[in-house]
Amino acid sequence: MYVLGIHGNLGRSERDPAAVLVRGGEIVAAAEEERFVRYKHAVGLMPDHAIGYCLREAGISMRDVDHVAFPRATWADFDPRFAAYLWYTFGHAPPVTYVEHHLAHAASAYLASGFDSALVVTADQAGDGTSCAVFRGDGTTLTPVEAVPFPHSLGLFAAFMTQYLGFRSNHDEYKVMGLAPHGIPRPDLSHLLFSDATGLPRFEEALLHPEVLRRHPVFHTDQLPMFAADTLPGLPPRRLPGAPLLEVHKDLAAATQHTIEQGLAALVDAHRRLDDVRLCLAGGVAENSVAIGKLAQVGGFDDIFVAPACGDAGTALGAALVVAAGHGHRFDRLTTTTLGPAWSEQQITQTLREVGVRYTTTDDPAAVAARLLAEEKIVAWFQGRMEFGPRALGARSLLADPSRPATRTRVNRIKRREQFRPFGPSVLAEHMSALFGPAPAAPFMSFTLPTIDAAPIVAATHIDATSRPQTVEEDGSAYRRLIEVFHDRTGVPGVLNTSLNSGWEPIVATPEQALAFLYSSDADALVIGHHVVTKEGR
Repeated sequence: MYVLGIHGNLGRSERDPAAVLVRGGEIVAAAEEERFVRYKHAVGLMPDHAIGYCLREAGISMRDVDHVAFPRATWADFDPRFAAYLWYTFGHAPPVTYVEHHLAHAASAYLASGFDSALVVTADQAGDGTSCAVFRGDGTTLTPVEAVPFPHSLGLFAAFMTQYLGFRSNHDEYKVMGLAPHGIPRPDLSHLLFSDATGLPRFEEALLHPEVLRRHPVFHTDQLPMFAADTLPGLPPRRLPGAPLLEVHKDLAAATQHTIEQGLAALVDAHRRLDDVRLCLAGGVAENSVAIGKLAQVGGFDDIFVAPACGDAGTALGAALVVAAGHGHRFDRLTTTTLGPAWSEQQITQTLREVGVRYTTTDDPAAVAARLLAEEKIVAWFQGRMEFGPRALGARSLLADPSRPATRTRVNRIKRREQFRPFGPSVLAEHMSALFGPAPAAPFMSFTLPTIDAAPIVAATHIDATSRPQTVEEDGSAYRRLIEVFHDRTGVPGVLNTSLNSGWEPIVATPEQALAFLYSSDADALVIGHHVVTKEGR
């Protein structure tokens, strides 16, 4: 049985359209539309290209799809328009099951976790009128326990404060998280967001611009002024976009991060039973790896599974899993996100020849990349199927030696990022304890954790001595071999890993884009398939 999960937009400002194809109990393909259209978050689009890719990957047409799953349940008059879209674009409209938004988020974590039971918590700005939700997972069933209505939202608060700090809401929340360790958490923001006596978040909606309440979610908050005044009670004046970052802004970022951490922890604690040892998390707030890392350290759970695509793209996966589970299918624990398109050696060779660049060919691209990294080169790494979700995890990555402090500045310059923003390392799983002490498995870079030995990964360690690692198991992959060879050469059991893109650009998706990145940046080399492109002698 084929189930096609689709998240996208028809007449609304939805973001992160995506498609996921499930066959029985197997995830066959998954991709985000932004990678194809080269428009970050692809706001306002349906995932035409992502759907087409999923069907091609399985070698089927839309007529072979048994069910379409869509992660919204409350949009009026959507059904006939959606059926018309499927028929017009793909020649057929299969039966559609509409899955409530936060149930889809919850399923993207729980049904992909391999757990038999768990506490499941979701938090974002809003979806189907709900901003946070709590479920109980048992077998393949998710039972709703709590639903917090909009605007009482951790995600809305994060977007609100992101915009107040002069960044783009719905885009730059991670910048606020990265800025936070540079400040002291002040002032107290509990008059904006607080947890009530039952542990549920409460947002002071009187401070919101009235257009947010009137027009959300038809217009997302990056299209609206979010705050009712330029200066809010108890806060310094808002920072204008592009204005200098002052100490007061760093402190406000720290206060924002602290408030999010408290709110998420209160929501989890309020619904945790004494016998709860497993936790699943999803929704955009779960992309806050600092808050998730603190739950992992002090939450007392034996295992935490965070959806690898926490944002709305992940609801395409969750909706598909809900429908498949309803037909009796179960899923093993998801351990990889490489579910996107791949390029054959023939296609890569043809591209290199057409572009006219000099290149060499190797039987061991991992060893070549490791040697270049050991020589202090910055390497673009393009291998196998593309990742699904916001993070590059060794398929479309920009890599560097993490043991050299200057690396951070170099890579931030290549990426055209603010220098206050941190990086994370990909670490051989068996060496995690030497760097971090007892730590959860983190194949998706979900947790920011304190280091106990930052020296080997100093360029991937933040100002507060924390880092967001990816654990790389012995999976036989070229990426694992690269890190092993680098470790043999340098004694460093990991590499600095960031996404292969710059600025507003989505992660690189094609060989042409990888070459464009190389030659438009100060990166030193591209290792793509079995081919190596350097700038020497060009």
